[in-house]
Amino acid sequence: MLKLSSRLSRRGRAVRGLILGICLAPLGGTYFYNHGHKLGFLVCPIKHLTGIPCPTCGMTRSFMAIGRGDLHQAMVEHLFGPVLFAIFVIAAIHTAVELAKGRQIQAFYGRWLGSRGFRVAGFALYLGYYLLRLSYWFSSEELRAAFFPFSLT
Repeated sequence: MLKLSSRLSRRGRAVRGLILGICLAPLGGTYFYNHGHKLGFLVCPIKHLTGIPCPTCGMTRSFMAIGRGDLHQAMVEHLFGPVLFAIFVIAAIHTAVELAKGRQIQAFYGRWLGSRGFRVAGFALYLGYYLLRLSYWFSSEELRAAFFPFSLT
């Protein structure tokens, strides 16, 4: 259930404007990138410098697949890509409505999203997924070459 709460202060409006911008940036980037506006600098700096994929490697490709309507490919690229994309959409809509109404909205999902247990469980799932991906990458030659750039034979 959604419930309108207190009026937003000037600072509250500024914070929500920032949140809206942060949420719209990847959504807008997904739209424009899939419509021919390519950016050449979209390279993971951690993987570029160390050769080891970061926990979010594949997230951009996942968002691009979602933008093309290919949910299966999005989940192949990064399992949490569709989840994060949905969170950005919900947060953008929620924040835009708050700004339009000028009032804070208390939503049913705010209580459990803000709980410590939910955040800990989400972090543990994300970390576990990253470790599984690392083990897969290490079993392939892709990541092993980053750790052992020389030949042992």
